[in-house]
Amino acid sequence: MLPENWGALQLFLKCSTQWRYAGMSGERTGLDYQAVESVIRMTGVTDIADTFWRLQLIEDEALKALAEKQDQA
Repeated sequence: MLPENWGALQLFLKCSTQWRYAGMSGERTGLDYQAVESVIRMTGVTDIADTFWRLQLIEDEALKALAEKQDQA
């Protein structure tokens, strides 16, 4: 892992219970950004724009991995 991604990874892990789900399928659609914003404020993230951008990259890859896992099941 690159050191510049460490803050975003920590933020992602702190928000790991803040997923949004689609209807009856229960498929994850992404993180609840209002909750993410709260975590950002509570944890004192300083470079918010960069950290949030990196968080979105991690979120996108996590969604892809979860979808692949679901397809294999």
